[in-house]
Amino acid sequence: MHILKKTVIAISCFVCPIAAQASENYISVGATHLGGNGVSASGGGFSWASFGSKEQNVGFIVTSSLAKEDVDSTGDVNNLFIPYRGTLTVFDINVGPIFKVQNLSWLRLYPLIGISHANVDINACLDHICASDNESKNEFNYGVGLQLDIPTTNIYTEFNIKRVMGDFNKTNMYFGVGYHLSNTLY
Repeated sequence: MHILKKTVIAISCFVCPIAAQASENYISVGATHLGGNGVSASGGGFSWASFGSKEQNVGFIVTSSLAKEDVDSTGDVNNLFIPYRGTLTVFDINVGPIFKVQNLSWLRLYPLIGISHANVDINACLDHICASDNESKNEFNYGVGLQLDIPTTNIYTEFNIKRVMGDFNKTNMYFGVGYHLSNTLY
């Protein structure tokens, strides 16, 4: 978890001074779903994109999401079926450049790279004997996304998909609705 905290602090130190000068900001909130290999965790997320001016076609984007799944099941240990409860929590933070597409002012595309932190808590009980386990893991992720403006409004929709590398090996999808803030920060 320490690497995740250091990453958030480093990104904040880089992003905040740049954002204070930006004149175009895109902020969205939405739902996220993490799936693969029997996992189906849901939650929420946000993204923030910023361009220095309306004329600039390249900016930067920061996204983050939190997904959680509670599991109630039975596991087979030496032919004993032991009931267990568990919670999977996955937090990610990502950064990347964002590009306005020439001649398609309603479309912005972006690649992402970031870190996913997964935490699993498991509690199992058999005949009043209980055991618990907690495992945490940090993995890198990569992905792509797009933003589509809704005509004649400052509202847009956003979709991104990220693949978590390493042992965790899951896919995280985000769908959000956002608002375009123009010339709001100087």
